[in-house]
Amino acid sequence: MIGEPPKSIVHPTDLSFASQDAFAHALRIAIATKGLLHLLHIEDAEEQDADDWERFPHVREMLARWRMIPPAASRAEVAESLGVKFVKASVESASPVHGVASYVTKHLCDLMVLMTHNRTGLERWLEDSIAEEAARETRTPALFLREDQTGFVDRETGKVSLNTVLMPVEASVPPLDAFRHIADFAHAMNPAADVMLLHIGDDLPIFDGLLPHIELRKGPVIETILSYAREIGADLIAMPTQGRRGLLDALRGSTTERVLHESPCPVYAVPAK
Repeated sequence: MIGEPPKSIVHPTDLSFASQDAFAHALRIAIATKGLLHLLHIEDAEEQDADDWERFPHVREMLARWRMIPPAASRAEVAESLGVKFVKASVESASPVHGVASYVTKHLCDLMVLMTHNRTGLERWLEDSIAEEAARETRTPALFLREDQTGFVDRETGKVSLNTVLMPVEASVPPLDAFRHIADFAHAMNPAADVMLLHIGDDLPIFDGLLPHIELRKGPVIETILSYAREIGADLIAMPTQGRRGLLDALRGSTTERVLHESPCPVYAVPAK
């Protein structure tokens, strides 16, 4: 729910090693919010594998490596000591996007943690990312990590390094609810985290509600967001989004998608009300 940290987190996984960093983030977020973690695999009817359950990310193994639980702890002991619960689900669907969307809707998940490929140009026009399509279809907040990013959770130790969050704001996308949601998320991960706001334009719009200082910069939107993120050492870029708008966005990707594919850090997309 917007304005609260996520409590029902879903991590769709292709069971590959490449998704381990996204899994680590999903697990660490669930611990920080004392939530429910869904590990979801979408399989084709012709590709069912009896060993899939063994290939699922191992929650207790990672928690033991992080020294949060004893190696032999049961699920009940994990829930009691850390306040986190987890389920593993394998869903058959001809379409990975529809399979994820159906699961998210049915189980009222309020955050998706997704690994996405860093594709650009013609390749992205011809084949959309499953992760991005699923986020658009569900209109659910989504944390994206690219394959070439380690993010703000150390996979080996569970250490969180979320200190600075950058959130661009503009008049056409109401920012207040998204800001509250991002602030609650960031402070659940690190109570000392800063959420810094940026507007790109000649003048600062008037927004409803109370917001902290908004930095005003001029320049091309994508380049300015990425430049400011590097300047402040952002660990996360949070993007309030209303989805794709117009022909140009449909061909080149929305502002959020374009930032995602060039960002120096993970991107958190928050659908505006």
